[in-house]
Amino acid sequence: MKYPWKKGAPKVAFVTGGGSGLGREFAKLLLGEGSSVALFDLRVSDEVLAEMRALTSGDQKVQAFAVDITDAAAVNAAVSDAARQFGAPDLAINCAGIAINRPFESLTGPEFEKVIAVNLFGSRNFAAAVLPQMRAGGHLAFVASLAGKTGSFGYAAYSASKFAVIGLAETLRIEEKLRGVEISVLCPGEIDTPLVTEEAKTIHPIARAIKDTGGTLQVGPACDAMMRDLARGKFTIIPGFQSKMTNFVATRFPGLLRAVIDSKARKVARSIAPDRYTQPRGADGQSQIPVSQSQT
Repeated sequence: MKYPWKKGAPKVAFVTGGGSGLGREFAKLLLGEGSSVALFDLRVSDEVLAEMRALTSGDQKVQAFAVDITDAAAVNAAVSDAARQFGAPDLAINCAGIAINRPFESLTGPEFEKVIAVNLFGSRNFAAAVLPQMRAGGHLAFVASLAGKTGSFGYAAYSASKFAVIGLAETLRIEEKLRGVEISVLCPGEIDTPLVTEEAKTIHPIARAIKDTGGTLQVGPACDAMMRDLARGKFTIIPGFQSKMTNFVATRFPGLLRAVIDSKARKVARSIAPDRYTQPRGADGQSQIPVSQSQT
């Protein structure tokens, strides 16, 4: 075993978002620990399944379960099916998530609701499905974000959802500890995943400048660090020195972090659109300067 598991490596692991990004990497690491892995995602490609199966040995199994994390009934059915085939999960990690980077005034109601549905309700749906399957000694982890510890420009829906996921994890930590199930919440900064690569095509320059405060990690080292802390049973897990320092300042000196973020935001705003960010609003409460395509 590579990791310092308190109770031995998990024999069975359930991972959502297993078709790409963090979920895919966590699944690979778990297979390396000898776990059988059930993957949950909207779709897991044949290529990913072949990659996973090439990592198995002995009686290890890998299977994909197609499911929409926002559909509570479907998630419950998929998790129940996986438990029948694999047995009770020793470790479950909810990696499914989405992000939309757009200033709040140009973020539509349906877009906001979609982010909340996937990130928050999806976390709830997976927890509600998997916890009844877990025995004492089980471990459920939620992927939140550093954006759930401090806000950032253009992430109203994303930060709201991730702050809420941390709140959900905090509550479940208390409740589930009474029956011997551990809870963890992963709060990474930016990790170079397909989601981040796609987001980078349209990310707002102010958001880009602020996100650079926490740095960007590669998916392999980031998941390796988080898995090590999961094995130790840590509750809050933050990989990367810059992200750890950002969280430290946010916790101990929140006014200082806000001042740094505000300074970065003002500097970039003045360079890209000084009129938009300095002129007063019109009588209707709306900015007098229209939002350009490059700014959204």
